[in-house]
Amino acid sequence: MQSASNLGISRHFKLYQDNDPKHTADICKLWVLYHCPGVIKTPAQSSDLNPIEHVWDYLQQKINEHNISNKQELIKRMIEEWAKISGSFCSKLIKSMSN
Repeated sequence: MQSASNLGISRHFKLYQDNDPKHTADICKLWVLYHCPGVIKTPAQSSDLNPIEHVWDYLQQKINEHNISNKQELIKRMIEEWAKISGSFCSKLIKSMSN
């Protein structure tokens, strides 16, 4: 993958494939087969192995704490709550993943 080469990590790069059905079109599978020698496969939409699912859930909970009445307010609250997510929270989620 070009980005991995640009960063100098192509020897150790592995594609994280979450197997979400919308990401598994035949053309995508074929591209991955020819371009990504190292692929980490996980069950589809597995929140235990996909920390971003926990982040989305946390963000949704925080947004639901507000009485939002319009799109502009929703966008404002999303940006505010996203900015409040700490690095330690994300680090904890990543450390909880199995090796």
